[in-house]
Amino acid sequence: MNEINYVSRKKAVIYVRVSTKEQVDEGNSLSTQEKICKEYCLKNDYEIAEIFIEQGESAKTADRTELQKLLNYCANKKNGIRAVIIYKLDRLSRRVDDYSYLRILLKKYGVEIKSTSEFFGDNPAGRFMENTMANIAQFDNDIRSERCAGGMKDAMRDGRYVWMATVGYKNTTIAGRATIVQDEIMAPLIQKTFELISLDTYPTEEIRRMMTKEGLLNKKGNPFSKSYFYSMLTNELFAGWIIKFGEKHKGNFKPIVSEELFNQVQRILKRRGRKHSAYLTDNPDFPLRKFVKSSEGKVLTGSWSTNGKGNRYPFYRFGNDKSSLRRDVFEDDFKKYMDRYKLDETKYQKLKILVRDNLIKATAEKRKEREQLEKRVNELNEKQSAIIKKNLDGVISDNVLKQQLELIETQLMETSSTLSNIPNSDADYEKMIEFMEEYLKQPSKTWSEIKKIGIKIKLQWFQFPQGLTFENRIFGTQEVANVFKVKDAISASSYSRVDRTGLEPATPSLQMRCSTR
Repeated sequence: MNEINYVSRKKAVIYVRVSTKEQVDEGNSLSTQEKICKEYCLKNDYEIAEIFIEQGESAKTADRTELQKLLNYCANKKNGIRAVIIYKLDRLSRRVDDYSYLRILLKKYGVEIKSTSEFFGDNPAGRFMENTMANIAQFDNDIRSERCAGGMKDAMRDGRYVWMATVGYKNTTIAGRATIVQDEIMAPLIQKTFELISLDTYPTEEIRRMMTKEGLLNKKGNPFSKSYFYSMLTNELFAGWIIKFGEKHKGNFKPIVSEELFNQVQRILKRRGRKHSAYLTDNPDFPLRKFVKSSEGKVLTGSWSTNGKGNRYPFYRFGNDKSSLRRDVFEDDFKKYMDRYKLDETKYQKLKILVRDNLIKATAEKRKEREQLEKRVNELNEKQSAIIKKNLDGVISDNVLKQQLELIETQLMETSSTLSNIPNSDADYEKMIEFMEEYLKQPSKTWSEIKKIGIKIKLQWFQFPQGLTFENRIFGTQEVANVFKVKDAISASSYSRVDRTGLEPATPSLQMRCSTR
């Protein structure tokens, strides 16, 4: 008899939910809710079929993992569920629309919603009470959201970024208040990305690929998509600005890029649009490409070849010539050719005085050039503002305004591009001299250790201003950098402080055999 009564009992599922904050602040712990719901089932003769536990999920949306499992479970008629037992209505939803949807859906499955702390019957008065409790839950949720938004606005106006940090920054707490700081790994990569764009040398898509190889990834460790990469380049947060709630405020955190650099990138992106080139002029995998020519004038190219097993191998070749040159062997012989011009220690020491003084002079000239360019940028910005004012005052037409602004934008972009290539700090002469010393002692070692393709190629052209020729497997050149022509670079008449003794260099052959094993 008891067994028959047990089988005839109504089946129910229990749903408990709590956010971390609620569990701490309000005492609505999962264990408390579960205990009260179980007691309710016992008193009201419900058999507990399943318990669904939602941890750390907001009730602002119905798209919750355990809630979706519950709905699927109730939809299966074989389970025979008659009721969903909850501690309070706001455990199920804090939005009236969502709650109404869930109630109608469950009713379609023949399932009632039962609250252990709120009573409402299946009659007009009960349904009125049920709707009232759902509205109270949403009202409470709206009040919380408003307070949260108010707190975020106050933080933003105080210069603090309190949202989830984007790539390049990380969330932290300073003096008990939330904000962001630069990520030690990603911030330098983002800065380098902006610097590459500002040079207006590489296509945007190729810079995305280059920086991906260097480790610029999203928070999941995946490469940036094209659209996300473009959005990143236009995100003013990197220049130190917080833009939320229709307001814009300067952050009190250290920006990753300067406003000058950020604005230059925006000009370039605006001019380019969102078109992407599919070919990179300077390829990190093939630094000698376009630097060496054959006797017939064909330019050296580079590409990867794949064998039947899927392995990839790098090769150089001239134009469409089918004969291939193994990249690593070709570059090894190129480095040997570079080292034919190296200077010994004795000759280098006699260059130091000249090099140091020339560096100081060159840096002073660069500083002067930078000041002139900065002045030009300010003048163009002032001119831009003046033209806009004339348009507002009715002095010039909209068409004239558009033409003048386009002209100024072009001038600004060109000036800023030149400016971005000039260092904004005093040079460390000793470091420069140390670099030059290492280079002149063994050019190939310096060339090999350089990771940035742009600098690597500049060094090639510095040493061999007219590039190299390659004929009958032999390198050749018509010109070498003056610094290797010590006899010409230093003369008693032009620099009497330097003793010429021992400066006469051995004249290396302009040709050297290059093996293409």
